[in-house]
Amino acid sequence: MGRMVTFESNWTEISGYLAEPQEKGPAVIVIHEWWGLESPLSNVKEITDRFSEEGFVAFAPDLYKGKNADNPEDAGKLMTEMFQQRMEEVDLIFKASVEYLRELEKTDPIKIGVTGFCCGGTLSIYFASKFPELLDASVPFYGLPQLIPIDPSTIKIPIFFIMAEKDEFVNNDSVIDIFKDVWRNGVETQAKVYAGVNHAFLNSKRPEVYNERAAQDAWDMAVRFFKRHLS
Repeated sequence: MGRMVTFESNWTEISGYLAEPQEKGPAVIVIHEWWGLESPLSNVKEITDRFSEEGFVAFAPDLYKGKNADNPEDAGKLMTEMFQQRMEEVDLIFKASVEYLRELEKTDPIKIGVTGFCCGGTLSIYFASKFPELLDASVPFYGLPQLIPIDPSTIKIPIFFIMAEKDEFVNNDSVIDIFKDVWRNGVETQAKVYAGVNHAFLNSKRPEVYNERAAQDAWDMAVRFFKRHLS
């Protein structure tokens, strides 16, 4: 099991959930959904624990800084505020998280991937485009490219887009367009659309959308992708 940790960077306090493996390993940053890290509707802490069980040093930063939501209206407000007003702070939190993981004794080799879900999936694409020099791989789950400008030409790291066929929030055509642009960069790029499932199909805290078969397959593929590019 992991634990909540707090540290400072550039006079900013940053907190998040850290889960370390028994042996040393590369690192993965896990970005929470629009619910927030501490929401009862988020399974990001459990996902972070699972990454540590697979041999990764896993860290889920709290981008909402203690706030969370248990309903779509409040979650939408938190997410909109973040993307419209707080991206400078979010960038700082992300860069500080990378530096924090690089300095941990358990992180070896010093390679870092990023993954996330819903708005966290969006940020996993965004961070890969804005900070490719800080990352070694990205696995965005059902990200929403319309939430923030993303320049695919700057994505220079391996990236694996995971999508849901019946996603009511994500325009999968937009994600595929990014996939094609990244592929033209000469970067290893993968994409998989899971048939018959909805947005957030990996979230076991939400039985109305959770799909065990697709969730397990997507998880296995994400882990293999990270092990290939980070180990």
